Amino acid sequence: MANGPPTPPPTTDVEIQDEARMSDASALAAEGSSDPAPETTSDAAPQPPPSPPIQLQDPYQLIFPRIAELSSQKRWIELIDIAEVTEINASNDQQLSRLFVIVPLILAYLIQNDLPIAKLVLERLPNDIRMSPLISNLGSLTKAYSAGAYEQIYSKANALVNMVAQPEFQQPELAQVINTMVECFLSSFRDRTFLLLSTAYTSMTLSLAEMYFGLGADELLPVAARHGWAYDTPTKVLKPMPTNETASFFAPAASSLANFNFIAQSVSLLEM
Repeated sequence: MANGPPTPPPTTDVEIQDEARMSDASALAAEGSSDPAPETTSDAAPQPPPSPPIQLQDPYQLIFPRIAELSSQKRWIELIDIAEVTEINASNDQQLSRLFVIVPLILAYLIQNDLPIAKLVLERLPNDIRMSPLISNLGSLTKAYSAGAYEQIYSKANALVNMVAQPEFQQPELAQVINTMVECFLSSFRDRTFLLLSTAYTSMTLSLAEMYFGLGADELLPVAARHGWAYDTPTKVLKPMPTNETASFFAPAASSLANFNFIAQSVSLLEM
């Protein structure tokens, strides 16, 4: 089929205007048929905050409630075993939170009359912990006990209790444990002193007994009576009850596997 003759270009004003209108309509139609561009919005979904780094739990503070419980129940051997295992397994022994374990451990050894191990625990501490006020006071008490300095034992024990009672000491739970254990230490120390003096003296003045026991007459006389001591009021002389029981100032406490491991590790650290 033959094509018709070509359409002549517009020549009149009317034809030119018709041609322009047709071109605009074609452009609009083509524009409408195309896909609209995706709209961008400034309200993008907020990104979640980065996850905080995983904090390792402090083994000393984790075990402290159990230590406090054993202290209130006066179960010293169990307290020592738990504290020793924590000491051995903890990876960071530079933390001041270590005081939550090390202070009850030393006091438990003193209560058990196991002075050599108590001193060894103090010696193996790093300098920054050893120089802390709390350890310094506890070290002074241990030193007085080691020297058998009766008057100093009582004054250093009181200094330790007074220190943790100050407002600047901000660990009330630890202060409560220290108060309980210092009281138990003094009680056990006085019991041993009664036994020792009963083997060494047949009589002693009230003033000398007050020095040995760190108590005034009003407190001392009832305690002495419970131990079987007689008191002569006119002469102010106490007479211990004779005993055949052998006594010594320091008696070895019962050992345990944890004790052995702890001592072995302590010696190895001291030799490094």
